[in-house]
Amino acid sequence: MAAACSGWRCLGLLPWRLRAAGQAAGVGLLRAQSRGYCIPFGTGRYARGRARKGSRMLVGAAFALGGTFGLFQTLQYPLKAQEHLAEQQAAKLPAGSLQLTLYQYKTCPFCSKVRAFLDYHGVPYEIVEVNPVMRKEIKFSSYRKVPILLANAGNTLQLNDSSVIISAIKTYLISRKKSLEEIVSFYPPMKAVNERGKEVTEYGNKYWLMLDEMETQHVYPIKETRVEEMKWRKWADDWLVHLISPNVYRTPREALASFNYIVHEGKFGTVEGFFAKYMGAVAMFFISKRLKSRHHLQDNVREDLYKAANDWVKAIGKHRPFMGGSQPNLADLAVYGVLRVMEGLEAYDDMMTHTKIQPWYHRMEKAIGEADVPNWQLLQPPY
Repeated sequence: MAAACSGWRCLGLLPWRLRAAGQAAGVGLLRAQSRGYCIPFGTGRYARGRARKGSRMLVGAAFALGGTFGLFQTLQYPLKAQEHLAEQQAAKLPAGSLQLTLYQYKTCPFCSKVRAFLDYHGVPYEIVEVNPVMRKEIKFSSYRKVPILLANAGNTLQLNDSSVIISAIKTYLISRKKSLEEIVSFYPPMKAVNERGKEVTEYGNKYWLMLDEMETQHVYPIKETRVEEMKWRKWADDWLVHLISPNVYRTPREALASFNYIVHEGKFGTVEGFFAKYMGAVAMFFISKRLKSRHHLQDNVREDLYKAANDWVKAIGKHRPFMGGSQPNLADLAVYGVLRVMEGLEAYDDMMTHTKIQPWYHRMEKAIGEADVPNWQLLQPPY
C-alpha cells in the first residue's frame, strides 16, 4: 500500500457527493489511507455560477484539510515548533549538503511521519504548504499527492510516498557509497489494482533500507530488529491510519471541533467559514461512519484505537524505551507521526487516558525535541 496523502485514504478514499453545496463530487483527500500519501480533493464537474463554485471549492478545501485526518493535529505548538526547527536547521546547512524541500499538507499523517523522521535525524529541510484544492504548488509534478520531497544532492530528484522518502533518505544518510539517484532507483513505482478495482501506484521495497552487509550490521546488529521495524512501519500505514478519521469525527461534536480548528487557523470570511465549518463537519461525520464499516471497526471505534495503542506498547515491551531500543527507530517515528495528528482533540485525550501509550509518546516528543543539531553522522558505520 502507498504512504502519502491524495484524497487520501487517510480519511476516506471514498468518492462522494455533497448535495448541500450543489453536487460537488469529492475525490480527494480521503482517498489513500493505507498508502503513504494524501490526495487533495477535486471539485467535480459543475457550472452553476461563481457563488456555488466558490462554496464547493471552499468545502473541498475544508474536507481536504480535515480529510487528511491529521486535520486537527497541526496543533499550534507542535507544528510551529517543528517548522521553527526546520528553519533553524536550514540556516546551518553547509554548502554542498543535501538540500530538501517538503511539499505537504501539515495536517496529513503521512507528511507528519516525514517531518518526524527529518526532525529526529536533524536533517534541514524547507516546507511548502500545498493548497489542497488548487494544488498550484505541485503543478510541476505529474504525481498529484503529498508528501513530495525534492532532494538536491548535486542534481534535483523528486521522491514520492512517505515510506519511500523515509527509507531512501535514511539509506543516503547511512551509506557513503551510493548516490541518492542510485538509491531512489531501488524503489520503483509499480501500477497495481486495489481492492475496489482502481489503478494505483505502489512502490517496491519501500520498507527496506538499501545497505551493504557492513552497513546493515551497523544499523541492525540483531537481524530480528530489522524484520520487526519493517513489520510495524507497514502496520502504521496499513492499519493505524485507518483508525484516525473514524475517531476524530466520531460524533457531530468532535467533527465540529475538528473543523472549528481549521476555520480558526485558516483565512475564511464569515460566510466561507460557516460553510467550511458546519458543512465540512457534517460531511466528514457521515463519511467516518462509512470508513468504520469499510475497515470493519467496532461500533465504539475508540476500542480499536485503544487496542492499537496498547498493541504497540506491548510490542515494545517493558525493558526498552523505544522499539529501536535506547533510541527511536523508523517504526517509532512512523507510529508517532501518525498519532500526533490527533493532538488537541478529544480522541487524543481519550487515548492518553485509557491506554498505556503516554510514557512512550512523551519519550518520543522529548527525543524529537532534543534533535536540535544534526545527528545523522552517528548513523554511518566506520570504514
